[in-house]
Order: sequence, then C-alpha cells, then structure tokens
Amino acid sequence: MASKLLKSWILACLLGLGATGAGAESDSGVATDLETQREIFREGWAAAGRGDQAATLDAISRLGDYPIRPYLEFELLRQRIDQVPETVMEQFLARYRDWSFAASLETAWLRSLGRRGEFETLIRHGRNATDIRVQCYLGRADLEAGRTRDLIERAERLWLVGHSQDSACDPLFNWWRSQGYPTDQQAWRRFHLALSGGQDGLARYLRRYLDRDQRHWAELWLSMQARPQQSLREARQWPDHDQARSIMQSGLQRLARSDWERAQRLWSPLKRRFDWSDQDIATIEREIALYMAVALEQQAPEVIDALPEQAIDQQMLEWRARAAMAHGQWREVLASIQAMDLTEQAQGRWRYWRGRALAEMGRPEALVAFTSLAAEPNYYGFLAASRLGQDLTLCNEEITADPAIQRRLMRDAEFERAMELQRVGLYHHARRTWIRVSRRMSHAELDQAALLAAGQEWHDRAISALANNGRLQAYPWRFPMVERGRVASASQRWRVEPALVYGLMRAESAMQIDALSPAGARGLLQLMPSTAAAVAQRNGLTYRNAADLMNPEINIALGIAHLAELEQRYDGQWIHVAAAYNAGINAVARWLDTRPLGDPDVWLETLPFFETRDYVPRVLAFATIYEWKMDREPTVLRKTLLGDDARLNGQGFGCAGMR
Repeated sequence: MASKLLKSWILACLLGLGATGAGAESDSGVATDLETQREIFREGWAAAGRGDQAATLDAISRLGDYPIRPYLEFELLRQRIDQVPETVMEQFLARYRDWSFAASLETAWLRSLGRRGEFETLIRHGRNATDIRVQCYLGRADLEAGRTRDLIERAERLWLVGHSQDSACDPLFNWWRSQGYPTDQQAWRRFHLALSGGQDGLARYLRRYLDRDQRHWAELWLSMQARPQQSLREARQWPDHDQARSIMQSGLQRLARSDWERAQRLWSPLKRRFDWSDQDIATIEREIALYMAVALEQQAPEVIDALPEQAIDQQMLEWRARAAMAHGQWREVLASIQAMDLTEQAQGRWRYWRGRALAEMGRPEALVAFTSLAAEPNYYGFLAASRLGQDLTLCNEEITADPAIQRRLMRDAEFERAMELQRVGLYHHARRTWIRVSRRMSHAELDQAALLAAGQEWHDRAISALANNGRLQAYPWRFPMVERGRVASASQRWRVEPALVYGLMRAESAMQIDALSPAGARGLLQLMPSTAAAVAQRNGLTYRNAADLMNPEINIALGIAHLAELEQRYDGQWIHVAAAYNAGINAVARWLDTRPLGDPDVWLETLPFFETRDYVPRVLAFATIYEWKMDREPTVLRKTLLGDDARLNGQGFGCAGMR
C-alpha cells in the first residue's frame, strides 16, 4: 500500500501537480489554520522517522499551503533516494534550491546515482560537485566512457590527502596505479601528510609505494613517532642528511610538548653532531622554550630572551608573562606585555595583567590601568573594578520593537520558514535557514529579528543576531533566564548557586536546547552521555539514553546534580568546578598538582589549555551578569578570585558614566 502511495505521489510530482494536488481540489481533510497544520506536520515528521510512508503521505495531503510542508516531501525523497526518477528529483531540487535541505539531498542523490552505476545521469547533474565520493564516482564514469584526458590529475588530487579516502575511490585509484602512479615524490608527500594528520596507520600502509631509500627513512620516521626518546638517542649515529634532520626535528618538537627537559637534554648532543641551519635551530629551541614556559619554569623568561628575535612572537610573549607571574616576577610580566604588539596590549586580558603587575610593584600607574578597564562589562573589567573597590559597571541597552519592520520580516517567506521550523522542532534546518536569511538583513532588521526570535524562545539565534549587530549590552535578550522553575528547583535541591548555573549554561550552549558538541556533549548544560549516566545512577535521577539530554527537564536536573558533585569535590571553589566541567577532573587534578596554588587569577591565567583558560572567565563573567539580573550582590568573583578583601564589602552594580 505504501509503495503504491509513493508511486502516486511521484506521479503527481512528475505531472507538476505537487504533493497535495488531489487534496487541494477538495476542502475536506485539508487544514487551513496554522496550529492544526503544525500538529499535522509534527505527526507526519514522526511518521517519517518511523519509516511509516503511508502516514507521512497522508500528512502531506492534509497540509494545504503550510509553508514548511516540503520538508516532509524532502524526507520521503531522502528515505527512498534510490527509487526517485531523475525528473522528479531534478524538479524538486530546482523548486527548492535555496532551502536548507537542498544541498544534502542533492549530495545523497548524486551518491546514489554513482553507487547504482547510473553514470550518465550523474554526469548531467553532478559535474561540479565538491563531495569527494561524488567526485570519485564521476572519475569512474569518465573512466568507463574512455574520457581520460585529465583523469590522472584528478585522481592525483583525490589521492594526495592525509587520510584514507572513501572506498568509492578505489576503482579510480586502481586505474591510476595501473598508469604508473604514484611517483616516488607523490608517495613521499602523502606519507608526510598522513604523519602530519596523525594517521600513522595510513603512513605505514604507504611505505609500499616508496623506493628502498625512502622506505628506510619512513621506518625511522614511524619509529620517531612511536618512540621519540629512544629514536632520538639512536639518532646520534645517523648520517648527516636532510631527511635525518627533518625526522629529528619532528621528534624533538613532539617530545618537547610532553617533556621539555628530556627534549633539551637530547637536543644538546644532536645540535653539536649535525649541520643544522639557523632556522632549524631556532625552530627547535623555540619549541623547547615554549613548553618550558608552559610548564611555568622559573628560568623560562631568560631562555626565551636568548632566542633569535624572529622566534619571539605573541604566543611566546604571552607564555613568558605567564611563567613570570607564576613566580611573582612582576617586572618580567610587565616587560613581556610591553614587548607585545600595541593591538595585543590593548586587549582586556593584558590591560588587566599590566595593572596587576604595576600594583604588585607598588607603582601608582596601577590605579590608572585598572580605572581605564573598570567600566568594561566583562571578566577583566569586573576584576579591575573589584580591585578598586568600585561597583561593577553594567548598563543595559534597550531595543524597542518596531512593528512595521517585524511585519515586513514575517512576510518574508524565508524568515517565516525559519521561524516555523523552529516552532515544530526542526532546529537544525531552522538555524541553517536563519543564517542564510540573516545575511541579507539590515542592522535594524537584525534587531527586530532578534526580538522575534526571543519572543519565540529561540534564544541562541537572538543571542547570535545581537552579538553580530554589536548589541553586546542588550542583556535582557543576550542573557535570558530560561527554564526558571526547573533551574530554581534543582538549584535549591542540590544547593548550587543559580547564577552560576545560568552562567555555565550560557557559556556552554547559548541556551540552545539541542546543542551538540564535536565531542558528543548534549543539551543546555552540554553533558556527555557517560557523565549523565553516572550522575543519574549516583543520584537516582531519570536517564535512559543520549536523546534524553536534549530534553531540558532531564538535562537541567542532571547538569545541576553534576555541578553539586563537583562543588563537593572542590570545596566550593568555582574556579576549579568550572575548569573541571570543561576539561575533566583528571586535568584539574593534574593542574592542582603541578601549577602554583597562589592567587586564583594567576592559577587560572597560567592553565595550559587555552580553551579552559578562556572558558572559566567567560562562565564567571556570565554568572556575574546573571547576579545583576537576579538583583543579587556580585559575589561570584569575590568568592572565586579575590577572597575576603575588605574593600569588596557592599560592592554592587552601577552604571555611572555609561549610557
């Protein structure tokens, strides 16, 4: 029955009647009001997810002119991609070329054509495709047709990458090899690319294409990758050869990242034994000095100063400053900052540390440095104001609704589509559509679009639009208090400060309920499924599978319970809690053991992970803004970074001198 329905629907598309042609001729069964249409669409989408073709087709027939009805048609085509006639797909893609599903559907169809060997159809529609698998099918199509004029060059481009290609490329590569390829130079180049990309298995496979001499060096390079210490000791007996020096340099740089002291010891005899260029020496010694500074060694500033001038860049100066501040060498901190480019010196981070260095040195310029920063509503501005004993500056920027612009936006078919997709829960397609339509909006339209999105509780788009529009102080919309009841209830149950929960939620997901990180963290509080399962088991909370984490009710309960566990582990030290939430408890344990435990702001600034070093200040700043929104005193920074400084008693929020 479902197969017959699909064939009838395809026939309707072929005749140009559209998926709802039969239903549109009759008033019976066709929904006309939006709420009913939304419910029918949700039912149809759920049916499509179950593979219930008949129910999906029935929903399509009842949707009338509902603006996102074609998404159900797309889903049917996607699920039956191997059965769709060329004319149907061609017309559908032409009609919906600018819709969010078009690119993925077209790629899936072209792959299907290649997989099924329908090469002439593939060539008609996919000649300019950028998808690698499709390109390989196109190569096979040309090979079968005897069109080999530029095929060697195309095969080479596909082959010369640092990772394994799709098996669809194998027939093309087999032919390419039959033509005498790869050359020794091509094979060695791909070997390098594989090692650079961490694909040691592929590099081992590629040895078969190397000549005897290259294979010898390849074996040495692979050994260096696997056992750098042993290989560097053995390297003293190697001949003084370009390849030998390249391999040793790679091993020394690799080892320096984990053990700079050992790398330095092994480098000393190798430096004397081989004829290194000045550039090679500078590169190796820069890497050793950098990771000496990352390890916060006291002599790091002196070692960095001995490097050639061209080796001392912004990264080196930053770590020179961090190594110095870890040992209270505030003159060296100041010298590092003053050696930076003026653009970098103007950043809030280094303005704050300049003020700290001056204050530690007892110089009156510290007051000027902190005062110039204290009016800025960010982590460093808040810290500067706190050190001056001043109120924290937060001045709200209001955005007034403009009904005329909002009506114009809602009459825009693409904007209407984005909003409707969000309402029915197709968040991925909604965001892709929003991004496309927002690129052609004026500043005034972006403001109004943000208000409309916020009114629909589509907070991540409102946050993004206002940030892109320079409205960083539009706090009511950029810092929404979502799921208030659940956050309040769970925070009270687990005794976690709700402002900190909101600060972390805002930093983690920008209030995007379906947020999914590359590592697999999910939902508002970006929990890993393994963490969620463990927290649920320990605390008797509901959790079945990863999909549950996209449910705010479950995500918030588990996330706040997890925060409570971290607070208990770290005795309420939120700087450590937030760091562990971002990098894991093992990383924080290592940092607590190996980094100086003096001033908390110094400990945070000297963390070796740049992501955590930037993440924790963002969480603390956002939590401070939420304290302001919740009419509370600013205690997060005081408790976390500044201790019981008497100057902070009675500190609040203000907006003096700001608009």
